[in-house]
Amino acid sequence: MPPRVRLLEVPYDSGHRGTRHGAGPGALVSAGAADRLAAHGADVDHAVVELPDGFTGEVAGGVELMRRVARDVAARPDRLPVVLAGNCGVTLGVVAGLRARAPERRVAVLWFDAHGDLQGPSTSTSGFFDGMGLAMATGRCWEALAATVPGHAALADERVVVVGGHDLDAAERDVLDASALRLLDVPAVRAGRAGEVLDAVAARSDAVHVHLDLDVHDTTVARANSYAVPGGLTAHEVRDVVAAAVARMPLASATVASWDPALDVEHRMRDTALKLLEVLGRATREG
Repeated sequence: MPPRVRLLEVPYDSGHRGTRHGAGPGALVSAGAADRLAAHGADVDHAVVELPDGFTGEVAGGVELMRRVARDVAARPDRLPVVLAGNCGVTLGVVAGLRARAPERRVAVLWFDAHGDLQGPSTSTSGFFDGMGLAMATGRCWEALAATVPGHAALADERVVVVGGHDLDAAERDVLDASALRLLDVPAVRAGRAGEVLDAVAARSDAVHVHLDLDVHDTTVARANSYAVPGGLTAHEVRDVVAAAVARMPLASATVASWDPALDVEHRMRDTALKLLEVLGRATREG
């Protein structure tokens, strides 16, 4: 039987549908995201996660999307979820849904991102809720709200790696320095350290969730969004680390997030994302 994949489209950015990063999921679907996932034989179905009327606020809307994604993932244990999202925080819902399916399964998270997403209400100077996504997922802020997401439990630090972070502020570096969270930054990837970091995580994990904020890529690839800055990974480097991770741990799920099509150049970031989806599709077969 071919692997079964659930392609979830979550077309929202900060509670607003189809604008800015929220336009990315639909554009990827229109460009053939499902076909890329199916290129190695996966059976792919597709659904769109919608907010009900009244959930237009950044925080309320963001957490409601987490809840809805978690319920969808939990309700389909025969499907491997691949989520196309406007915002990174949706990953909390994906992992919560996996935990609701199998509480004993130890899922590692590779958080590919230019940023740490480790801000909290007491450290953020922008107030951008999505900049707190990994902090929330690891139990560092918004604990009461996170507890309303079915299946949520704080991720264990020793099973989380921030990959490609090259625009971390002082508060985020303090969190990384004081915790068991791992940082596999751009120099470390280029020094060939990915294997040792992934080996250490794989020894403590049963499967892996791959979270891909597309601004982990260097801006010479293309600008993924308005937060993208120079100094990131190349497209080949990102794909190589993803492939190395899924060679060590079965793929449990994935998120591809934070692409603003309006900032793309000659569809370069779109095509980069589609190639990543093909790598993920291959991993569903190999896993």
